[in-house]
Order: sequence, then structure tokens, then C-alpha cells
Amino acid sequence: MQTNNSFSFHRLMLLFKQKLIINKRRYPLALAAFSGSLIISFVFAQTINNFGNWSNMHYVTTFISVFVIVGIAYSAFSFPPFRSKEKSMVYLMLPATNSEKFVFEILSRIVAFIVLMPILYWILANLEGAVFHYYFPELTNYKFSFRDGFLAIVKDGKFEFWALILTLQGILFMFIAPFAGAGYFSKSPLVKTLLTFSIIMLSYFLFAFLLDKSLNLEGLHPVGKNLIFFKDGQTVIKLMGIGMVIVNLSLLAIAWFSLKEKEA
Repeated sequence: MQTNNSFSFHRLMLLFKQKLIINKRRYPLALAAFSGSLIISFVFAQTINNFGNWSNMHYVTTFISVFVIVGIAYSAFSFPPFRSKEKSMVYLMLPATNSEKFVFEILSRIVAFIVLMPILYWILANLEGAVFHYYFPELTNYKFSFRDGFLAIVKDGKFEFWALILTLQGILFMFIAPFAGAGYFSKSPLVKTLLTFSIIMLSYFLFAFLLDKSLNLEGLHPVGKNLIFFKDGQTVIKLMGIGMVIVNLSLLAIAWFSLKEKEA
């Protein structure tokens, strides 16, 4: 079946429908396993803290850990047919354009997780808290609130514009990097992606260290102590925010051209 090169929302919806039909048993099982594991982790952590010492910030800390770890792992499983040649051939022959397949992967692997994960976490946290508060009254801080956690972390509940951009782009980077790695590497994409970025970061810090020692430059320090090339913290945050936007767009471009290369 041939398709034209124009983007079609109808074919995109068919991709979602096909995915749901194929995984109609796997998705509920995965959801149940994740929910059960999360509830068990709540109970274990609350028990360690003797229930009475549990607070909303414990919920927030647990959420950040789960959000980052599970999100990275989930994004790293993007383009699952690329793990084998046979499945790759079947996937590339689907009656959908590259742009539709690419958007499908972004929506199902990054957007869906960022939107649905906090909702699921909030429901499970409050459900578990209410149930265990009934049996263990000493668990007084059992109601979880994202808003209270946000206000406790962010000063005055506000972000400076470029600090907000940097934060959002940093969050997206955690998902886009393994997403791009999954599109570029066929085998062990997460391991190879982590190794690649580790080498890049070590090379950067080694370069900065050697530059500092060889030229004896002043002001080459990390944010918070000293600033690399700049003594104004706001300038550094702005440049880092712009840099993260460029990095994320570049990683998406790598994933896109990797998909097109595999089809060629």
C-alpha cells in the first residue's frame, strides 16, 4: 500500500489504534505492575519514616526519582522494531509516512508520559495515603499536592523566564536524549546513549580544566561558585537555556534522520 508524503492525522490515529490492539494485554499488565510497585514503594518509605515523619516533600522526592528513572527507561524503548532487522522491515513497510511514525513515537513515548505520569502518581499517592491513614492514624500527612511541593522548592512560587526555559529544556532533555539514542542505535540504545553523553561531558570538563590551567583564566567556575567564562549568573542561565534548546532540537534531528536513513 502506497502513501503520499503529506502528513495525515487519520493515518496517525490508525497507528495508535494498531498499537493499542497489538498491546491490549500488555498495557494493562504493565500499568498494574507499575502501580503496584509504586504503592509498595510508598508503604516501604512510610514505614521507614515511622509514618508520622512522612511529609509532602517525601512524596515530591519520590515522584522526582520515579519520574526521571522510569521516564528515561521508557523513552529508551522508543522505536522498538529497530531492535531487530525483521521487525524493522515490517515497521518501515507500514502504510504511514516517516513524519507520522516520528510524531507517533514522540507522542506515545514523551508527551504521553509527561502528561499521564504525574496524574497517575497523584491518584496512587492519595489513594494509598487515604487507605493507610485509615489503618495507621499516625500517618497524618497523607494528602499529596504537587502545588505545595512546587511552592516549597521554588522561591516565592516564581521562576525567572530563562530559569524556567532552562528547567523545562532540562526535563525534556532527559527524555529526548534516550529517544534519539533509541532511534540511532539498534542494540542496547540506553547503554550506548549514556556512554556517549558521559564521554561528551567528561571531554568538556577536561577541556575546561586544561583551558583554565594553561591560560590561567579568571572566572572559569561552575554556576554557584564561579561561572564558566561569565561572572553574571543570569547570563550563564540564559546561555545555558539557549544551549539546551539547540541540543534538544539537534537530538530530535538525529532521531528524525536516523528514521529516514533506515527507510532508505
